[in-house]
Amino acid sequence: MASYRKRQKKDGTNVVYAQIRIKKLGKVIFNESEAFEGRGAQKRAEIWASSREAEIKRQLDRGKSLVQLSVAESMARYVLEHEDAPNPLGKTKRSTMVLMSKEPILKGIMISDMTSADVMKYLRKRYYEDGAKPATVNQDIAYIRVLAKYARVAWSLPIDLQEIEDAVDLAGRMGIIDRSTARNRRLLVEELDAICAYKHREKNGKGRSTPFLTPLDDIVLFAIFSTRRLGEICRIEWSDVDFEKAQVEIKDMKHPRKKKGNNVVLNLPARAIELIKRQPKAPGELRVFPYAESTIGAAYQRACKAASIEGLTFHDLRHEGVSHLFELGYSIPQVSMISGHRSWNNLARYTHLNKLESFDKYADFEPIKSLGEAGLAKPA
Repeated sequence: MASYRKRQKKDGTNVVYAQIRIKKLGKVIFNESEAFEGRGAQKRAEIWASSREAEIKRQLDRGKSLVQLSVAESMARYVLEHEDAPNPLGKTKRSTMVLMSKEPILKGIMISDMTSADVMKYLRKRYYEDGAKPATVNQDIAYIRVLAKYARVAWSLPIDLQEIEDAVDLAGRMGIIDRSTARNRRLLVEELDAICAYKHREKNGKGRSTPFLTPLDDIVLFAIFSTRRLGEICRIEWSDVDFEKAQVEIKDMKHPRKKKGNNVVLNLPARAIELIKRQPKAPGELRVFPYAESTIGAAYQRACKAASIEGLTFHDLRHEGVSHLFELGYSIPQVSMISGHRSWNNLARYTHLNKLESFDKYADFEPIKSLGEAGLAKPA
């Protein structure tokens, strides 16, 4: 018999989890779950569970092994088993694995029988047919490797990891996979002026124009002077800011392994402090910038498009902010206390200095003259 449990996501969406357990002689021989969202989720979960349970029982009656999971099925199962884990999947990893679970080629490859030729077939398809960059294809194979190691331990599946490594070696020599190249795109003052001056009217759910209330100019400037990522900016609460010490606590800061609980206290430059001070405090709102990442990201892209600015991502603003700190004459240890970089070696690629002596690139930029001098704010 299938079992069901309900959970409500942060955005209010109801999720129904259906779980199938099949026992033989008191031992669980099959265990699978699936999640359903939105209207009619309970009914769809019941239909899936009934159909899937009947299918598995037919396989057992024919003597077929239940370990014959495809790579795509394994991806879906991996994602589901990490939904309520103490250390959940990151947003990028989860979304990529969900897409891979729908990939036709991976649906036809059994994970227990996966060969280097199977892996190469998928990698070639991603590179030649889908037009994915080598760094993107490299990310895909990294997730296949993670899945294979997990399946060996968690599901006791007989997987030959060397087959994957052989494919990685060949794909690397062919140039199909590669590490991402370091970006060196610097923001021009003229581009920043155009972004900050961008005004438009949003459309509401009924297609009517409404005043755009998100202060894109303040958020862009804060991203530069604080060197913070977009997700971090949207999570900062008033209680996280220590105005006396000119510091901010960044919760769940990006980390290659820890997705939750990686809280770090970092220093804030004076201009970043002033930008926080001029944000209005909405009743009942804890956050300094109470806006959705998607809203800010979409507005930023539209601002760049309106100004014909190409090749400038929102994350490049963090790069710009770190480079600006070096231009002001700060040392690598001082910059790391603002940016939060764990490795000083990683900061070396940000030192795109145009002059030998220290200088303030934005000294004559009119929109920030009210923010004061560049550099760290001195403790009161």
